[in-house]
Amino acid sequence: MTDINDAAVREILRPHRDGGHISRLYATGEITGDTIQAIGTAADRLYADGQHMERDRLEDVISYVREAGERPPVTGWVAKL
Repeated sequence: MTDINDAAVREILRPHRDGGHISRLYATGEITGDTIQAIGTAADRLYADGQHMERDRLEDVISYVREAGERPPVTGWVAKL
């Protein structure tokens, strides 16, 4: 199990909000079948740009998403952080 928590997920995703799957996870905690792909695409762009540390942080979020599995928006997602 990864050591990343909900607050860390939001912090890591803040600069990567895309108006789609990443933004929904950031804003509501929702995870769909396409969330990992969206984060992976963002991570690949960072790698191509030489931002390896930030890419590693997104890889941590991917691990979190895999462990959490698909889920609807989380009630109180922002308030509980």
